[in-house]
Amino acid sequence: MADCKDSGRAHFPLSAMHYMETWHRAKWESRYELAGIMRQLSGYLPLAPMFRLQRAEIEEAIVEKLGIKGYVPAPEVGAFGHGVDHAFASTSGRFVYVESLGDENLDSPPIKMEDDPIRILKSSGDAVYQWASLAGSPDSLDIEGIDRITQHRRGSLYAESQQIKMERWTSSGGRDLLDRAVITDDFNLALDEINEICEIRGVTPMSLVRSREDIVELWRSIPTMHVYSSLRMQRFRNSHQKWSQHDLADLLALSAAIPYCDIVVTERQWCHFAKQAKLDRAYGTLIASSVDAALVKVNEFTA
Repeated sequence: MADCKDSGRAHFPLSAMHYMETWHRAKWESRYELAGIMRQLSGYLPLAPMFRLQRAEIEEAIVEKLGIKGYVPAPEVGAFGHGVDHAFASTSGRFVYVESLGDENLDSPPIKMEDDPIRILKSSGDAVYQWASLAGSPDSLDIEGIDRITQHRRGSLYAESQQIKMERWTSSGGRDLLDRAVITDDFNLALDEINEICEIRGVTPMSLVRSREDIVELWRSIPTMHVYSSLRMQRFRNSHQKWSQHDLADLLALSAAIPYCDIVVTERQWCHFAKQAKLDRAYGTLIASSVDAALVKVNEFTA
């Protein structure tokens, strides 16, 4: 992999999930070893999170569908950039300001801190900030006023809600009903952004979607939403397996990676789900469950 990177034959971007998973290693020696490999392979090249990409995709889909002229995408919306702030689409990177580490309000507004640890960390230089965000500290990963596990706490709440939906949707109808329920669920979550973009562009949402078929067509033209929904459909059909805390992080990472990367390596379960949904064909992406299979393809691409 290092040879592929050094020769320029391949790039290995980091997603927000990579940053989060690294800090799962409690022993700092092991964490530093892993972080060092990730730094070497990625060069801190990040892939933007799903929510940032989806906003740009929605606008592009609306512009194309309605034939709006003169559209220029915002430069900051690129899929790839530099560093942890781009990976999380946040000026505080992987961290979230909270009143205390026990704060249960995941959507509380940022608090003002007299001695802002993130500002102090950034003032030490980009190299220090990037390394600390990826590898953490050998002493402690906990900083008072800074939450580093918000996504995992969200994951637990998400798993509970998805389990309820799975039990309701899989027991009340067949495959078509499940698919319609998932598409409607995800499309409704994006309605605020759709309405906002329509207002900015001077068009009405009703000119965009007049029927169920229009909704499905627009849904398919938004890559991250299409991948996210398609993977959820497959996950719901696997009804014997309960939803877990980690499913949210996996879904968010794959929803960005599959449309924007040439090769994606993921767990066998998600690899199977993605191929069942034909996402590999839809986006021309090799989706593999092993690094060895991915490297074979890299060599084929660059031979």
